[in-house]
Amino acid sequence: MRVLCVTCVRDEGPFLLDWLAHHRGLGVTDFLIYSNDCSDGTVQMLGALQASGFVNHIPQDVPPNKTPQWQGLKDAWKHPARKAADWVLATDVDEYLNIKTGNGTLTALMDAVPDCDAVALPWRLFGNSDVVGFEDRPVAEQFTKSAPENGIGVLATHYFKTLFRAKGPFNKIGVHRPKRKPDAAARWVDAGGTPLPDEFAQRDSRPSLAGYSTVRDLVELNHYSVRSVESFIVKTARGLPSSRKKAIDLAYWVERNFNQVENTTIARHSDATATEKAFLLAIPGMAELHDASVQWHRRRLPELLRDPAVMQLYGQIMIAGGSTGMPPAMAAEFDAAFARMKQDL
Repeated sequence: MRVLCVTCVRDEGPFLLDWLAHHRGLGVTDFLIYSNDCSDGTVQMLGALQASGFVNHIPQDVPPNKTPQWQGLKDAWKHPARKAADWVLATDVDEYLNIKTGNGTLTALMDAVPDCDAVALPWRLFGNSDVVGFEDRPVAEQFTKSAPENGIGVLATHYFKTLFRAKGPFNKIGVHRPKRKPDAAARWVDAGGTPLPDEFAQRDSRPSLAGYSTVRDLVELNHYSVRSVESFIVKTARGLPSSRKKAIDLAYWVERNFNQVENTTIARHSDATATEKAFLLAIPGMAELHDASVQWHRRRLPELLRDPAVMQLYGQIMIAGGSTGMPPAMAAEFDAAFARMKQDL
């Protein structure tokens, strides 16, 4: 089984090998990585990885009125790596697939779900675990506190990404879910292997499971979207790959920095990740390239803090701390309203 992971990156050098190693350990066989406007050595790392046969790297030159992620996903559909794959997952470097069934591999996941065209992978938001400073350590090892499974009244807790057939009823990769061929029928299952209704399958633009499923028994997608305070500040300067208009700001931090429950379920993958990471670091010159990106990341924060607005944001984030979500009754009302609203789209 060939599984292709597609992603777009900008200045993700310190985290790149960790993310690649984790997903190689799960059974991802191919990586298609688009880079844009990198300053931290990510491009050099990807060049070495491509020369060693571990990834397909495509540097992007994105027009001012376009977004890198959408341009990358559009190109990825036509790429030979997609055509050769059995399954495709479009994800970001701050998202880690967490398979809970069998031996924790993609093969085990596919054995556990019924025959289908797409598996909805619900986000689990992970906060900064009160980590302020950047450390060159595995992401899943550092950040072990997350939102609870359900019921905190936050839009992003309902969002998902998709593992889908490369040669099934779809003809376009989307940020959250693929687009269907005209009038094609698609068989979707949730993260417990239960079939999702046809009306969900037909809503190609719907990125949310609100009103459909809260199950995540077999798999979920750990979303480390804030990491440490220092890394978050660096991320604010980088921006989002899917939108040139949406800011990464205090509101983004508050909506995603949940540290309510200790969550180490992904630790079952740590040995496989460590083995794969050592393998990648053994590529000639890779350890030095990784270290250079780490040092760039360390230098970047004091550079950014010279801007009074960034310094103010840094202080606001430290004051805000971790988010707690809504009280259960309010969260239930919010989730119900959100589900109704999404049904009308």
